[in-house]
Amino acid sequence: MIRANRWLTMTAAGALLVCSAPAQAPQQEPSSLSGVVRLNRAPVSNEILRVKFPRPAEARLKNGMSVMVLEDHRMPSFSMTVLVRASSLQEPPELAGVVADATAYLLRQGTKTRDARQIAETLAELGGSLNASAGPRGVSVSISGLTDNLDELLELLADVLLNPAFPQSELDNLVRRQLSSLQAMRAQPAFLANERLYAILYPNDARKITAPSAEALKRLTRQDVIQYYNANYKPAGGMIGIAGDITLKEMLPRLEKLLGGWQGAPPPLPKLPLEPPIREKRVALIDRPNSVQTYLMVANRAIGRRDPDYIACTLLNQVLGSGPASRLFRNIREEKGYTYGISSGFSATWYYNDFGASTSVRTEVTEAALNEILKEFRDVRERLVPADELDGARRALVGSFARSLESTAGVLSRAMELKDYGLPADYWDKFPEQIMKLSPERVREVARKYVPVDNIQIVAVGDASKIREPLKRFGPVEEYSSEGKLLTGSR
Repeated sequence: MIRANRWLTMTAAGALLVCSAPAQAPQQEPSSLSGVVRLNRAPVSNEILRVKFPRPAEARLKNGMSVMVLEDHRMPSFSMTVLVRASSLQEPPELAGVVADATAYLLRQGTKTRDARQIAETLAELGGSLNASAGPRGVSVSISGLTDNLDELLELLADVLLNPAFPQSELDNLVRRQLSSLQAMRAQPAFLANERLYAILYPNDARKITAPSAEALKRLTRQDVIQYYNANYKPAGGMIGIAGDITLKEMLPRLEKLLGGWQGAPPPLPKLPLEPPIREKRVALIDRPNSVQTYLMVANRAIGRRDPDYIACTLLNQVLGSGPASRLFRNIREEKGYTYGISSGFSATWYYNDFGASTSVRTEVTEAALNEILKEFRDVRERLVPADELDGARRALVGSFARSLESTAGVLSRAMELKDYGLPADYWDKFPEQIMKLSPERVREVARKYVPVDNIQIVAVGDASKIREPLKRFGPVEEYSSEGKLLTGSR
């Protein structure tokens, strides 16, 4: 139930589902290098640039759910995800950050015919896994296992999804654990920084909630969960994605039998604006007495997933803050030795549109680390990326994309992403070529638009007595307690 809203580093491999690629046999060296373009040291085959993205077979159930099946007959297994449009951003204000996650968690804690132990034992006997999680675009219920056990696993998923019992004892246990977890999380600098940053970037709606309050947890009742489920768990507008040793023709009658009686539409998904970047510079300091490190986040609002600049921003971030070859990593870790790790990324979705970088540094180098981060931000905005550096970033993205297509579940995830965002059918077909065509001027253009400097939002978690004065050099400072309360006289 603790929501870890974090930046998603924009790479070609990023998708809705994550699955390891299957092991590959050693490849023989080609007898000819014809068709291979060598950029710096690593080759990029021209064939990679002409991707034909696999298309899943599609259909629609009578209850309004779309179905996508991507066949993969190499292994006798399958994975399936049901996405129901029950947005976590539509919780009652007094239960914000609580009821959506609690409802999803309790799905597998008991049905009208099985308790939590029986569900776990059935999964163990069948060699399957079952998970549920809530998010801004809906609740995702996933199951996987061997195709030989398909019918039994599908029946279990339908029972969990359609007949939850929401046991009081399991809810009580969940609330106790979450209250304890919340207390522990407040001792973590990354949690405190994330909480403050999202309050800065999304101050006027539910997006600012990154974790439940103790008050909301204590207020939650079983009836709240039942009401949320009854109002939001409806099939219309939802999606079902299946990957593995199965066909659409085989799946459709099974799905109609299990889910055909499930009817209705959930409330419309929220329409929350993606606001432009904040104009004024701001520094938020969360006091953590006696801390030997400062946790830093530097950010501002940027772009959503459907923005035309998205692909250019993937390449920009590859240069600036994605991986050990990036500028931030090489400067602040390798050259300066201020940190063990640093990265940047874009959170670009329907509802979130921010860019930023985060790291943890020794207290005494807080000011120096911020200066170096801003130096790299300025440099990528002002100076064209050298040709060899840009070529390396292009190759990294294209290679990552090509490897991601080895995973059937990953391909299906990308297909579901296209459908969810209404992107063109040939979007992934053209992705490698579009990356390779991006110029240094185009990268600088999006850097000037989305990499903040004069309007930087800085969040620092550390010993205020030691870092308060250095932080004032970067802008007006607002000081907060570890409980998120603004301290008087901190401006």
